[in-house]
Amino acid sequence: MDFLYLLRILFKRKWLIIGAAIIAAGIAYFFTRNTEKKYRSYAQVSTGFTISDQIKVNNENFDIYQAETKFNNAIITFVSPSVLSLLSYTLILHDIENPTPFRVLNEKQKENPVFKSVNIEEAKSIFRDKLETMSLLTSYKPKEKKLLELLSLYGYDHRSLNRNLSVYRLQRTDYIQIEYASENPELSAYIVNNLFQQFIRYYKNVRSNTSQESIDTLKSLMEKKKQDLDFKNALLTNSGGSVDIGIQNTSTFDLISSFEQSLAQEKNNQTNLYSSLRKINQRIANAKGGTQPANINPANNEELLILRKAMQDTYSAYLNSGSTDKTLLNRYNQLKAEYQSKLSSVNPVNNIPSTGETLAELILKKNDIEIDIQTSTSNISSLQGKINSLKGNVYNDASRGATIETLSKDVDLASKEYLAAKEKYNDAIDMSASSVNNFRQILLGQPAISPEISKRKIIVGMAGISALIITTLIIILLSYLDSSVKTPNIFAKVVDLKLISMVNFMNLKSKSLAEIVRSKEQTNNPRDKNKHNVFRESIRKLRYEIESSGKNIFLFASTKKGQGKTTLIQALSYSLSLSKKKILIIDTNFCNNDLTIQLEADPILEKIIPSQEGSKSILEQIRSLAKNIGDNNIFVIGSEGGDYTPSEILPRENILQHLQELTKEFDYIFLEGPPLNDFSDTKELSQYVDGVIGVFSAIDIIKQIDKDSIAFFKSINGKYIGSILNMVDLKNVNVT
Repeated sequence: MDFLYLLRILFKRKWLIIGAAIIAAGIAYFFTRNTEKKYRSYAQVSTGFTISDQIKVNNENFDIYQAETKFNNAIITFVSPSVLSLLSYTLILHDIENPTPFRVLNEKQKENPVFKSVNIEEAKSIFRDKLETMSLLTSYKPKEKKLLELLSLYGYDHRSLNRNLSVYRLQRTDYIQIEYASENPELSAYIVNNLFQQFIRYYKNVRSNTSQESIDTLKSLMEKKKQDLDFKNALLTNSGGSVDIGIQNTSTFDLISSFEQSLAQEKNNQTNLYSSLRKINQRIANAKGGTQPANINPANNEELLILRKAMQDTYSAYLNSGSTDKTLLNRYNQLKAEYQSKLSSVNPVNNIPSTGETLAELILKKNDIEIDIQTSTSNISSLQGKINSLKGNVYNDASRGATIETLSKDVDLASKEYLAAKEKYNDAIDMSASSVNNFRQILLGQPAISPEISKRKIIVGMAGISALIITTLIIILLSYLDSSVKTPNIFAKVVDLKLISMVNFMNLKSKSLAEIVRSKEQTNNPRDKNKHNVFRESIRKLRYEIESSGKNIFLFASTKKGQGKTTLIQALSYSLSLSKKKILIIDTNFCNNDLTIQLEADPILEKIIPSQEGSKSILEQIRSLAKNIGDNNIFVIGSEGGDYTPSEILPRENILQHLQELTKEFDYIFLEGPPLNDFSDTKELSQYVDGVIGVFSAIDIIKQIDKDSIAFFKSINGKYIGSILNMVDLKNVNVT
C-alpha cells in the first residue's frame, strides 16, 4: 500500500481521529476527577548478599547468579502472603486500639454487615495470636473468614497492600528499596518500616528451621562417616595391619638363606658320610678276609648307640627351633663330647696290631657313619620342609600386604571424609550459635511532606494518545483490508491494465453535466468549483486519448454495473462537441438502457434495418431517426431494452454491421455495453468496434469474477484502448 495514500487517508479522517482522542481524554478526565492524593514513603535495606553466611551441606561456589537469585527470593518473601499478612495484623490492631488510627471507617462502611458481625475484642485476640504465632487466617473457618473481610474493609488485605507496594533491588547495589503510597503519610511510613520488621521475624524463623535441618543433616553425615572409619579400621586390624609386612618379609628371607646354607652343608656332609661308608665297608670286607676276630664288649656298644641316638634327637630339636634355642645347642655339644669320650675309651677284647684297626672298630665306625647318614637325611628333610614353609609364608604375606595396603588407603580416605564432615558440623554449630543476620535497614521510612505528583495529566494525555493511535491503526487496518482500487497506483497493482484517464467523483444531483463540461455551471463553493475543474480536465485528458488513438468506433464496457459508463459517454460527447466533433451515441446496453432514458432518445435501435432496395440508405435513416441533443454535434439512437443480446434482437442485416459507413458522417461513434460479469453482450459487440474502453469504479472491490472479465480485456489485443478509473476521491490522490 502506498505510504502517501495512507497519509491522505488519515488526513481525510483527521477529525475522526482527533475527535476520538478528545473523547477518550474527556472520559479519562471525568473518571480521575476524584483521585486521592498519594503520599509515598521509602525505606532501604542492606542485604549483605556479598557475604556467604548460609549453612551449606555441600561445597558451593558463590557467584553473581547466586546473588541474583537471593535478591529475587528476598523480594518475593517481602511481598509474600505470609509477610503481608503479619503486616496487615499490625495495621488492623493499630487502627482498632490506637486513639489516632490511620484509617477510620465512614458511616456507610460501618453499616456493612461484616463490620457489625465482628466482635472487636475477640478479633483483637485472634489478630494478636496470629501475629505472635506467624500463622495465616483461613477462609475455611467462619470466624477467620469474617476477619479477612474486615481487613478488606479497612484496605489492609493482601491484595490492597500489594497494589500500592513496591519492593525492588536498586541496580548494581546491595540494597533493596521498599516503597508504599497511601492517602496518609504516617500510614505510608509505618508500612515501609513495619514491613521490614515483619520480614525479619519471618526470615529468622524460616532461617532457624532451615539451619537446624542443615545441622541435623551434617550431624547424621558425620556419624555415618565415623561408622565407616571404625569399620575400616577394624578390617585393617583383623588383617594384621599392625605388623610391618616389609620388615617381616626381610627377616623371613634371611632365615630362608640361613636354612639354605645349612641345607647345602648338610648335603655335603651326607655326601662325605656316604663316601666314608663305602670305604669302611671295603675295609670291613678286607678285615673279614683275615684271621683276627673282632670281639667287642656288647655293653659298651649299646651305650654308644644310646648316646648317638640322644645326640641325633637333640640336634633335630635344635633345628626345629629355628636354630635359635641355645640350650638345645649346648645340650647337643655336651652329648657329642660324651659320645667322643666314650668312643675313645672303649677297649676291645682282642687287640689289633698297631699297624691296622680291628674288625670291631671298623664295624663301630660303620654304625656311626650309618647313624650319621640317617641323622643327615632327617636334617635335610627338616631343613627342606622349613624352607618350603617359609617360602609359602612369603607368598601369603605378599598377598596379605596388598590387601592391607588397600585397606590402609580406604582408612585414610574415610578419615579425611570424617574430618571434613566434622569440620562442617562444627562450623554449622558456630554459625547457628552466632545467629548471623546480614539484613540491615539503612534508611528509615519518613512521612512524606507533600503528596506525589498527580498522574491525572499523564492519564488523560495517555488516554488521548492511546485513542489517537488506536483510531489511526484501525483506519490503517481497514484501509489495508479494503481491496477497492481507490488510486491509480492500487489500480495498476491489482488490475494490471493500461490506464488512460482518471475521473474524480461528481455528485450530479440538481446539476447539469453538459454545463459542467462546457464551464457554464455557476457555483460559489470553492470546493465544488475545484471538483468541477478537475472533472473537466479529466474528461479533456480522456478526449485527448480518444483523438490520439486513431480509432472512431468505441465500445464502453465494464465488469459490473454502476461503474459510470453512461455519465462518461455523455461527458466525453459534450467535450468532443466543443472540439467541433460530431458524435453518434448508440445505446446497446439492452439490460439497462439508461442512455435512452436520460437523453430521452427514441427507442428505435431494434427497428432500424439497413438499406434495402427502394429504401433510404443507412446514413439517411440515421439522420432522420437519431435525436439531436447538442447543437447538431451529438446524436443519440435509443433502444427499447430487454432480456436479450444483440444477436437475438437485431436483424441479420443490422446497423452494427454498417458502423464504418456511419463514420463518413460522424467523427466518433460510442456504444455502451452491459456488465461483463452478468452478460455476454459486450463480447458480441466488441467485434463491431475499433476499440474497447474499460470503465472501473474506484469505490468497488476487484473480485475473482472481475478478474475473469479483465482477462477478456487482455485477450482482445489491439482493440483494448485502455481503462478509465472513475469516481476517484480527490483526497486519496495527490490533488489539492
